[in-house]
Amino acid sequence: MSSANPSAADIPFPRIHKPTSCRTNPELFVHEYEERGYQVAQRIAAAQAQCAVCPIAPQCLKWALAHPEETPTGIWAGTTARQRTVLRSRLIARLGPDWITIVATVDRARRERVLAARHQPPTVSQARLAHPDREYKRRDNRGPRRLLAAHARGPEPPAPGVRSRAAVAEEVY
Repeated sequence: MSSANPSAADIPFPRIHKPTSCRTNPELFVHEYEERGYQVAQRIAAAQAQCAVCPIAPQCLKWALAHPEETPTGIWAGTTARQRTVLRSRLIARLGPDWITIVATVDRARRERVLAARHQPPTVSQARLAHPDREYKRRDNRGPRRLLAAHARGPEPPAPGVRSRAAVAEEVY
């Protein structure tokens, strides 16, 4: 990997064990500036659709943005060369000329957090925050099945000598 910017080496080329569309059908992703027409637009749209479902598209885009001399043409992570040029200029305006180092540092920190999470399981409260759609066992051991069964039975009769709020309200008023 030859790069004019030495910090570009901090963003590695994305790898995946499964075959991706750009590997199995590379001619779909070839696009030159001079090419125009309906068929070219269709091919670009098809390549962008394939990139939209690719699991490594975000890493591919970071790599393509960090290595402009190696990606002067073609579709990379669903972007054309012009779109990547605009994205680079926005990154420079937002993060400064050393944006590659900043992006690489953030990615490295994220990877370290993911690795740490694999070795250290989250606490119950962290798991509840991370997965609010999951149900956790209640402390009174009344899981969803018992709750449904209790609901089907209807309200429990009051214990002897215990009056309901409605009964107390009738006596007072």
